[in-house]
Amino acid sequence: MSKMIFNLADVEKKLGYHFKNPDVIRVAFTHASFSNEKLGEKNNERLEFLGDSVLGFIVTDYLFRRGNDDEGNMTEYKQALVSFKPLSTACKNLKLYKDMLVGENVTVTEKLQENLMEAVIGALYLDGGLEEAKKFIYKNIIDKMAGKGKERLVDYKSKLNELSSKQKFTVSYEMVGKKGMDNDPSYTVSVFIDGKKVATATAKGKKQNAEQKVAQKAIEYINKQNNKKR
Repeated sequence: MSKMIFNLADVEKKLGYHFKNPDVIRVAFTHASFSNEKLGEKNNERLEFLGDSVLGFIVTDYLFRRGNDDEGNMTEYKQALVSFKPLSTACKNLKLYKDMLVGENVTVTEKLQENLMEAVIGALYLDGGLEEAKKFIYKNIIDKMAGKGKERLVDYKSKLNELSSKQKFTVSYEMVGKKGMDNDPSYTVSVFIDGKKVATATAKGKKQNAEQKVAQKAIEYINKQNNKKR
């Protein structure tokens, strides 16, 4: 059975922010499956689009100001900080998924939680401006992830591309499978080095998650091969 009542007070308490326009945060928590069943309800897809851009800007600003990382390192960190895992984890930690309005028989998956976080960021930006969005992102994403160590924030696809340029080999990816519902898919991807399949991996969420995972395996494979040659 779909959730019918939106508890504004509960959401504001979790977010630590009082909305001047309560409608904007209700929309952020309204999934398309709910709006499709309840005609006249707006869904959160536009806010998700906005929040994704706001998140990207604030993370980029943070990375630029924090030190002297080059463009490559900043790109790695940014892609990791705005990715599926930090967003869905933050949503779980705040228990925001419990307040999401969804249609009949729709499960609030990790993918939907990622989308919800982006919509919430968009709503905070619209209602409170950039500073409110920034405070929320720092508290729940940047501060949580930045202290985890660089190994947690590596963009393995970029690392593999760097290796391919240095060692003169080609890299290609092939999606070999997709399972699950559209709102909770799992992708299986293989990676090829000079046309040879060297690893396969499966991950939930986006296809890019599986590509990151299989790229990590490919790097491990290459490192082993290089060690054998020594």
